[in-house]
Amino acid sequence: MRRIVVRAPSCSADIISYLKGALRIYAEELQPSERVEFAFDAGRFPFAIAIFESLLAGVGLQLLSTREEDGIRVLEVEKQQCGSV
Repeated sequence: MRRIVVRAPSCSADIISYLKGALRIYAEELQPSERVEFAFDAGRFPFAIAIFESLLAGVGLQLLSTREEDGIRVLEVEKQQCGSV
């Protein structure tokens, strides 16, 4: 499974807007039913899972599972079929 590393912005940008834009760009590249893992620095993206779920749903992705690996939050997601959102 492909892993996409999402890095935090180096400037003081609105982190939620930045994250929303980054997820939208990656979602556009995926095929329906394609699964990928997003990896985030847990310290730089300290949001509750519900926030991630909402942002993912907004770009047509469904959260399948989450886990932490040495300070890295990994979200397994799947792109929804057209019309499923």
